[in-house]
Amino acid sequence: MKSLLLTLISTKKGLNVLDEEFEGDLERKSLFIFGVYGIVKFIFDFDEHNNEKGFFLNLLEFGICILSSIIIGLIFSFILYQVGKWINGKSNFIEVFSLFAHSYFPIIVGLIVIMILKKNDYEIMSFNYFSLRNFILFLSCFFSIKIIFQGLIKFNKYGVKKAIFNLSILIVFAIGFFLLLPNLIIE
Repeated sequence: MKSLLLTLISTKKGLNVLDEEFEGDLERKSLFIFGVYGIVKFIFDFDEHNNEKGFFLNLLEFGICILSSIIIGLIFSFILYQVGKWINGKSNFIEVFSLFAHSYFPIIVGLIVIMILKKNDYEIMSFNYFSLRNFILFLSCFFSIKIIFQGLIKFNKYGVKKAIFNLSILIVFAIGFFLLLPNLIIE
């Protein structure tokens, strides 16, 4: 937990703490973070008013959401790792996997804040809910990209240009993946 909070508040200190942890602990913690993201995402998307499914279908969807979050985290971490190796990065898979998991933490916090604001119907400083939600999501994504970027530089021991290249390959793949995914499921 210490590395999560430090990575969010002071990224360099958090990455140093992350670098000192054992690989087995990093793997378990990363799987847990991806699972928590799946739980938060399920709750975020769950609409109790328009829910016509029964308990068991909701439970199945809950499990699938957690499992898919972990699988997508593994796939995207593997892509980051392979591209990093291709451009002479020095990290191992567990370091990249834990880095990618830690980059999910700001998004998890952002989704929880949005759920709290939505539940309490806040309108803060003349922002309506949708502008505030988009601002929080943007801020969460910014911190996530910052964590990944600095972590790629630290763990792969390469410069800014290679980190930008590595991250841009991941972003292009993610956009393509999420644009093609609905078409693959429908067909």
